Amino acid sequence: PLPPLEDIELPSTSVRGALASYIRTEMLGEFENDLSETVDTKMQNFLSVPVQMEYLIMYGYFICWDGFLDVLTVLPIKCIISITRLAGTLVGARSHKFHRSNMYDLIRGVLVFVCVTLLNRIKIGMLYHWIRSQAMIKLYVLVAIMEVFDKLMCSFGQDALDSLYWNMTRRRTLTAGVVVAVYSIIHCMIMFLHVATVNVAMNSADHALLTLLISGNFAEIKTSVFKKMNEKNLFDLTCADVVERFKLVLFMSLTLILNVFQDGSSKVVREFARMAFYILLSELVADWIKHSFVTRSNEIQSTVYNDYALVIAGDVTGLGHEISNLDHMHAVVKRLGIPQIPLVCIMLRYMMEAARYSRLILEFTKKDLAVSILVIFVVLLLIKIVLGMVLTEISTRKILQAANAQQGEEEEEAAATDKVKAE
Repeated sequence: PLPPLEDIELPSTSVRGALASYIRTEMLGEFENDLSETVDTKMQNFLSVPVQMEYLIMYGYFICWDGFLDVLTVLPIKCIISITRLAGTLVGARSHKFHRSNMYDLIRGVLVFVCVTLLNRIKIGMLYHWIRSQAMIKLYVLVAIMEVFDKLMCSFGQDALDSLYWNMTRRRTLTAGVVVAVYSIIHCMIMFLHVATVNVAMNSADHALLTLLISGNFAEIKTSVFKKMNEKNLFDLTCADVVERFKLVLFMSLTLILNVFQDGSSKVVREFARMAFYILLSELVADWIKHSFVTRSNEIQSTVYNDYALVIAGDVTGLGHEISNLDHMHAVVKRLGIPQIPLVCIMLRYMMEAARYSRLILEFTKKDLAVSILVIFVVLLLIKIVLGMVLTEISTRKILQAANAQQGEEEEEAAATDKVKAE
């Protein structure tokens, strides 16, 4: 409501008074009013979002590597153990009983083998030149479709594998197996095309496709910033950004390895490093802008990223997933949406292509190649073990620190309440 008329101070109605008031206030800037403290609070929150977000994304990034190495190094060992137990069960040995989890591991191993075999029938060189020969408008549509289906497959994949595990003791095992096989093949093809696109972008002289990939990062800002989001939607968006950054680094690494074996000159490596810097920088800047304005528009505090980290830490340690976990990576892989099997298949296909060039350039024999693969496998297995232990320790500390902080706040509130009652 308006104040009483006698309390309202209106500016002078005379021309001389109005001119003097205008000069004093507008042109000389003689303002003595102060803004609310919330203005500075919002700005501090806006500026702290990129830092908080990067802590969470780096934490999730190494979890993605742990999940990736789990399928690459641990799954083959599980398949060997499962085959041993299957053979023992067939001959009647009771000490090595074949469980449903063993069948699940065998099916995943077969899926990796089938997908790699199918990808091996596609020549990387032919796909590379096919992409380079396309018009830019076709590539723009192709990249857009590929990104949409990639996100859909990431959200669908782990649910399909969980359904397969659940149906293994029921009559719908065949249907669930066919669904998982079709998903794995389609997702592998989409990612194979994505890696080939990155390869063309990194090696093109006109950099037109590189510009297209970089502009795609900023196109995400338009689709996210102007949406109404709550904390759960922001968590899903952050998880998708974690996986996207991991895939981008992995794809560029595979492209670099293949280019080094094809033409290992220092000029190629320097040019690749320059292009990789531009792509990663655009990814970082786009994520910073996107998250900063999403939190600002929806009035979400930057401390929410610490809460997200606690949720992921609970998934890593298995807290709250003691019954539903198939293995120690199951909950966090499902939370982040990491496409483990398709990523491993793409990596193996590119390593096979690099191994073929290594035999031509370095004159490796089959024995040398087998020894190199064995050494690399052992090193990756050790890295996976150490990385898993470190992530588990970090996650446990995060949970304990949060629990101690919450307990301290409750004790302070209880002490303050007792003090008020005593007074």
